[in-house]
Amino acid sequence: MTNPGGNNPPNETQQRELAQYVADMLLELRNMAKAAGLTTLLGLLELSFCEAYSIANKVKIPDGEIEKLKRLAKAASEG
Repeated sequence: MTNPGGNNPPNETQQRELAQYVADMLLELRNMAKAAGLTTLLGLLELSFCEAYSIANKVKIPDGEIEKLKRLAKAASEG
């Protein structure tokens, strides 16, 4: 995952591995936020997890799902 030369961008495999690592970390943080009742942070971490997961697994988040998560985060911050 490291880039020894510093000048070459990571290849697709390295990007996917890094995205999977980030997704794993975000999932842990999301679980911690949920346990602590930090609903706004929970929504933001879920959104970030979805993005990292989709990059790592080359899947597209279904239409409307991002908007749903944004609405949940907004509702959590207002409530």
